[in-house]
Amino acid sequence: MVALCRISFGNAETIMLASKGKAFYRIGLPEYASLSEKFAAEELKKYLEQISRANFEITHQHGDHFILVCSMKSLKRMENFSNIPYMGEQEYGFFKHNKDLLLIGGSEGAVLYAVYDFLTSLGCRWLAPQFSFYEGKSQSIPTKTELNIEFSGDFIRKPAFKYRKLYIEEGLSHNIANLKELIDWMPKVRFNVLVAPVDYQGKGRVKWDDWREQLSPELKKRGIIIEVGGHGYQNFLNAGMDSGQLFKNHPEWFGMDKNGNRSLDPHIVFCTSNPAAVSYLHNNLLSYLNAHPEIDIFDFWPPDSEKWCTCPECEALGNPSERHVLFVNQTARFLKNKCASIKLECLAYRQYTKPPTQIFLDEDVLLDFCPINQSFEYQIYDERSENNKFYKENLLLWRKLFKGDISIYSYYRKYAWRSLPNIIPHYMQNDVRFYHDCGIRGISVYSEPGDWFTYGLNHYILAHLAWNPEVDVDKLIGDYCAGVYGSAAKLVISVYDDLEHIVRFACKIPHTKQKKPEQYAGYFERLEICSNKVNMAVGEYSIDEVLAHHLRRLGLMVEYAKQSTLLMKFASEGNEQEMSKIMDNINKLIQANSAMGVFIPR
Repeated sequence: MVALCRISFGNAETIMLASKGKAFYRIGLPEYASLSEKFAAEELKKYLEQISRANFEITHQHGDHFILVCSMKSLKRMENFSNIPYMGEQEYGFFKHNKDLLLIGGSEGAVLYAVYDFLTSLGCRWLAPQFSFYEGKSQSIPTKTELNIEFSGDFIRKPAFKYRKLYIEEGLSHNIANLKELIDWMPKVRFNVLVAPVDYQGKGRVKWDDWREQLSPELKKRGIIIEVGGHGYQNFLNAGMDSGQLFKNHPEWFGMDKNGNRSLDPHIVFCTSNPAAVSYLHNNLLSYLNAHPEIDIFDFWPPDSEKWCTCPECEALGNPSERHVLFVNQTARFLKNKCASIKLECLAYRQYTKPPTQIFLDEDVLLDFCPINQSFEYQIYDERSENNKFYKENLLLWRKLFKGDISIYSYYRKYAWRSLPNIIPHYMQNDVRFYHDCGIRGISVYSEPGDWFTYGLNHYILAHLAWNPEVDVDKLIGDYCAGVYGSAAKLVISVYDDLEHIVRFACKIPHTKQKKPEQYAGYFERLEICSNKVNMAVGEYSIDEVLAHHLRRLGLMVEYAKQSTLLMKFASEGNEQEMSKIMDNINKLIQANSAMGVFIPR
């Protein structure tokens, strides 16, 4: 993995960009700049002026002392820059050409990466989306009387992972306002794919159609890939279609249950062996994609908790994994000549985690591998966990048999955690290194605003790991804590460290092995010490209202972990009466603090 490629070397040169409110550079744009290039230039201007209090003019003229912002495509049309090396779509570079500075992206979206990385070198940090509960501490922008940059040679940066995704998924706390804030943050930390459901679980509550008109322009101007889909096939073939007459008119299209009856149950996969049913679904899918030209990747998944049709014709197609691949391949062939710009995506999940060995998935399909039952007591590659051993073996088998791109559908913020503060920066780094070494091309995570403060550090670290798995995680933790917690950063770093070494072992985290009561008592004592430190800090820093608020949020996280540890202790003792009391305490804690950015009530 090469995240940084130096083109030339030499002693570092100090370049003065502004001094005492006067700018010495102008921002240059190509004559026919795209919307994305213009937006990148505007972002550069906004933050340079915020840092220096100087006016940085944007112009289409070029000459000495310009910061040129453009894509490789635009650069090719310009004279005098033929020596700039080729860059791939996700790559960007920083070059010095005579007295000019060049911020160049391999694509229009990557131009933004160049701009934000340039600003990062000036001290800017984008720690989280600008959600209201961060109270202005979601980013750190310095102010400088003299604005200098140390230039030590041209470079090109490239990502370790091609796909760096945020999933909306259940959409428990998303709305237009916080989605726009999320989208604004994504390129600042180089996430490049936003994934939205067509209609989550078919309930009509979380739908791409409700947001697409307002979000598509914001995504496109930032070069963010739009991925839509999810569970399931039933969005395009279900009993409610044709004015509710589809099942009555074509019962043979619907999946057969274990009793031999054709079923209305949307969790039973339709009869994929029936050509007419397949054609009906494909035509509905094509109509949807034609009506949604903004979509770049379409997620084509079976229903969640699915059962496959038991009719003889379907069972003759093979096991669920074989049937799944057969149908995805069939759909990919159908779309190739009719919707060539769409990339189809499918899952390796549940019954089809293990790849078929005689039927091979179309190499143009993007495969998301889902270790949903991963044990967080062990790394994903640690075979002491039977669950993790299963995922490791099957991931490596997919990698051996499938030559297309594989992305990891990670659970580094998991709904089943119920907002428990499972803080895992170093754990994620170890996993991500393993994935990269296996040749994996993508990583993703759920992104709920409602408990983002709890998982904010995970999100911030994962964004950087997705670009470079060898990044200094401890430095990133320091940056995050300094920006969000200010003068209390050192204390908070120690609390986060304790949470990383306690919660995944002691709390109600799925697939964590039950411990002995005395072990839980030990974990609880450590969390009690954390709680006391945080409570004391709240009083110490009470004069700083925002810092006190953030420390109280951290205190809520620790309190939840304490209660969950007690719950597990009583479970290990078989004390159901005390378990019930603790569950009541937890529910009250979550409900009373549901608007803090820490918990999502369920």
